[in-house]
Amino acid sequence: MYSSYVNYTEISPNLINALIAIEDNRFYSHRGIDFRGIARALYVNLINLGYKQGGSTITQQLAKIIFFNAEKSIIRKIRELFITFKLESLLNKKEILSLYLNRAYFGSGNYGIKSAANSNFHKQPIDLDIYESALLVSALKAPSRFNLIVSPDLTKKRASLVLNKMFDLGFISQFQFNEELQKLKLLKWKKNFSTESRYFSDWILRRTSKNYNNTSDIKIKSTLDVNIQNITEKAALKILNDRNDLQVAVIVMDTSGAIKAMLGGTSYSKSQFNRATQSLRQTGSVFKLFTYLTAIDLGFNVYDKIDDLPLDLDGWKPKNYNEKYLGSITLDKSFAISSNVATIRLQEMVGRLNIIEWAKKLGISSRLKPERSLSLGTQSISLIEMTNAYASIASGGKVPFIYGVKEITDRNNNIIYKRNSSERVASIDKNVIKSLKLILKSSMDNGTSINAKLSFFNNKNILYGGKTGTTQNSKDAWFIGYMDNIIIGIWVGRDDNSQVENLSGGNQAAKIYREITKHLLGL
Repeated sequence: MYSSYVNYTEISPNLINALIAIEDNRFYSHRGIDFRGIARALYVNLINLGYKQGGSTITQQLAKIIFFNAEKSIIRKIRELFITFKLESLLNKKEILSLYLNRAYFGSGNYGIKSAANSNFHKQPIDLDIYESALLVSALKAPSRFNLIVSPDLTKKRASLVLNKMFDLGFISQFQFNEELQKLKLLKWKKNFSTESRYFSDWILRRTSKNYNNTSDIKIKSTLDVNIQNITEKAALKILNDRNDLQVAVIVMDTSGAIKAMLGGTSYSKSQFNRATQSLRQTGSVFKLFTYLTAIDLGFNVYDKIDDLPLDLDGWKPKNYNEKYLGSITLDKSFAISSNVATIRLQEMVGRLNIIEWAKKLGISSRLKPERSLSLGTQSISLIEMTNAYASIASGGKVPFIYGVKEITDRNNNIIYKRNSSERVASIDKNVIKSLKLILKSSMDNGTSINAKLSFFNNKNILYGGKTGTTQNSKDAWFIGYMDNIIIGIWVGRDDNSQVENLSGGNQAAKIYREITKHLLGL
C-alpha cells in the first residue's frame, strides 16, 4: 500500500545520498535527462552485447511511476521525456526526490519510503542508518528480486555496491564505509511477518492497482486474518513436512466472500506464482457438487437409487477410484463414496449443459466443455473459484463475490472505496441447499472425506461438510469443506503436473483441512 506522505526534511540524508549514488549520481547537474549517462549505458550494453545498465534518471523514473504503465512504445517514450522536462520545470530537486521516494515501490508490498522503513526496520525515514538506507534503495532496481524478504543475501550484496558508490562519490568516509559494510555483513534478517502472506498482498495489490495506480498515499484495509493465516501455513507445513516434492495452495474465506487466509505455494521466496488464484488444475471429484446440485434442482431426491455398476458409454468405460462397485445405491451414498460410474449415469440423466450452467451461476469462469468426463473433474478451474462455489452452499444459497479489500482511504483518512455487501443474482433454493448440505456431511461422516472430520464435530452444534477430489494418476489432490461460516479450499500437487505416489484428496488435502479446523477451534 502507499504509506502516508513524508516531506524532504523527514527523510534521512543517508537515504538521499544512497539513492543518488546508485540510481542517478548526476542528479543535481542535469535537467531531467542525463545524456552522459545514456551514452555510458549504451557503451556498456554494446560491450556486453546485452542490457547491463540503464540510463534513466530519478526524474524519468518518477514520470514512469506517476503517469505511465509498463507498456513500451516510441510514443510512450516521447511522452515520458516531455513529462520529465515538465517535472524539472515545476519542481525543485528536493521536491522531486521526496515525491519519488514517496511513490517508489520497495518490494514486499511496500509503496513509499515510510512503509518500507517501518516494515523492514521499524523506523521512521529520518532515522535510517547508512547501511539501512543502502539496503532499501537496493530494492528499487528490481523489487521482486532485491528485497530482504525474498532474497536477503542477494539484497545485501547489492547494498554493498551502494556503499561502494557512496564512498566513491564522497558521501561517506573510508571509516564509515568499513563500519557500515561490517554492519551489513553481520545483519541477520528476521522476518517481521509471514512471507507466505505475500501471496495475498500481491493478489489484492494487483486488483487495486488497476483503479488506484495514479492515486497517491492510499491505505488499504484488508480482510486478511493474521491468526488464520499463521494457522493455515503451519497446518500445510506440518502435513507436507516430509514431501518437499509437493506444492500446496489454500484458500480460507467466509460466507460473505472475504478472504481470511491465502497460501499460494510452499515458499513465496522460491516462487511468487500464486497457485490459489493463478493456477488452473483439474478438479477431480470436487466438481461433482455441480452434478448433484443440478440433479436435486431438477427434482431428484438424495435417497433416490442409482446404479453403481460398470458402465460402457459408447465405448468409454469410466471406472471407480478403487474399481469396486456396490450395485444400486442412493444418491447420498454415491456422493459420499464418490462413485464415478454412478455420477456419470446421473450426469447423462440431467444433461451436461445444465451442469455447466450451474457451475457458471456459482462463479466458475473457466470455459467448460460438455465432454463425457465433465463430472469427473477433468477440466481445469482455479482453487479460489471452486472454493467460492462451495461457499454458496455454506451461505445458504447466496453466491458471494470474493474480495480482499474492505476499505481504501487517502492520506487524510477520507474513504475513497468501501466494500458494500453483495452477492450474485443467482441463488439456490433452500430445499436444494438442505439436500446438498446433507450429502456433503455424509461425505465427511462415512465417505471419502472422513479424514477431514474432527471427532469434536459429533458433540457440538457445528455445521460441516466437504468433498475430496483426486485426479487421474494422482496428479492433483483437492479438499473443499466448510465449518459454520468458514470455507476452506485446498489443492496439493506438482507444478509440472506429474504423477504423485500416494497422493489423494482424502489423504494430504483432507488432513490439512482437519489441522486448520482443529486450531481454529482452539483444540
